Amino acid sequence: MPGGLTSLDNFSARWTGAVVAPEDGEYELGAEGDDGYRLFVDGKLAVEDWKNGGKRYAGSKVVLKKGQSLPITLEYYNATSERSLRLAWRTPSQLAAQAQPTDKPDTTMQTYLPAGSDWYDFWTHERFQGGTTVAKDVPLDVFPLYVRAGAIVPMGPVVQYATERPDAPWEIRIYPGADGKFTVYEDDNETYDYEKGRYATYDLVWNDAARTLTIGARKGTFKGLVGTRKLNVVVVGRANATAIEPAGATKSVTYAGKPLSIKL
Repeated sequence: MPGGLTSLDNFSARWTGAVVAPEDGEYELGAEGDDGYRLFVDGKLAVEDWKNGGKRYAGSKVVLKKGQSLPITLEYYNATSERSLRLAWRTPSQLAAQAQPTDKPDTTMQTYLPAGSDWYDFWTHERFQGGTTVAKDVPLDVFPLYVRAGAIVPMGPVVQYATERPDAPWEIRIYPGADGKFTVYEDDNETYDYEKGRYATYDLVWNDAARTLTIGARKGTFKGLVGTRKLNVVVVGRANATAIEPAGATKSVTYAGKPLSIKL
């Protein structure tokens, strides 16, 4: 906007000139401004937004040859807004670049799996050899999570707080390929009684060659202990990959604190 107009209200103005096309193709010619404006291209009305209002943009398309000179007229009126007006254009190259789809972000993550054991993708149960780097696509709802062969992973139900379903069945996931051991620890989930020795433990031991899970005797007790619990034992494989949802049990047992041996 010319300096002499920047402090005025309630005025109108007209500019005339020409644009010269730098390349062949379809152009977009337009104007951005507040209040009312009109753009004439080669004597024809191309854009009209003749009303009070805040800053906005309007444009139209025209096909030009390289080197072609095109007369334009830009008219503007100001009421009480920002006194803002700008002639805008985009060349065929700019329009083509804008039309291209943006590059999809790379959501692949590389994870090194330590040597010495096999590993399982938690989500798919695909098995990988240790000492290798694995690439995985990880969208927002998935992160790379790998479980070592021989691991024993107890899983409980979805709850809103720790003591919501104290007697619910547990799922015991076994990742075969190596021997493993896990010690289950339980307390009342509420008090500091565990500091006084009021808690219980028992061992889960997996013998991979014998495909046997041994559940040891429970040691200790506390107020609210669930004496008998159903355990759904799952030997992990590609066919039962359910992520965090319950998987079909390979075998179910009821544990009441006494030793059990389960052939799987």
